[in-house]
Amino acid sequence: MHKINYTDDIDLSKTSRRGSFNKSKISSDAVRSYCVSVRLNVEELQLLNIKRGSYKKGEWLRMASLQKLPPVIPAINTEAWKALSDISQKLNRIAAHIDGKSKDSHLTHTELFAVKRQLEELRHNLLRTDFWSAPREGYAEDQEG
Repeated sequence: MHKINYTDDIDLSKTSRRGSFNKSKISSDAVRSYCVSVRLNVEELQLLNIKRGSYKKGEWLRMASLQKLPPVIPAINTEAWKALSDISQKLNRIAAHIDGKSKDSHLTHTELFAVKRQLEELRHNLLRTDFWSAPREGYAEDQEG
């Protein structure tokens, strides 16, 4: 009986390892010559089909048994994407306004307040504290300083 070797160098590629072709390129130890059959009920098969995604059933079961499943990438949080896109648009408008000012013109307190408020909202959303609470509204007046 062969000793089971749990190493990270097991090849899980989609390349055939059955040995029916390209035998010269694959060592005899690497050829996949054993077949394991499994019976599933309808519910188990549906679950397998959902989890395997684009992988073949046997390929996914092999990866699962070797604990080599690909990482699961979560779906995009559309609410977060919309909120961050909105903040990005506001910051771009502020940047365009500031870029359009003359070179010797200083930033007003209102402009600085607007930038500060948007950066705070961005930080707040990135940190996900009270993630979808209403944005804090505030007004600033220009003051000569």
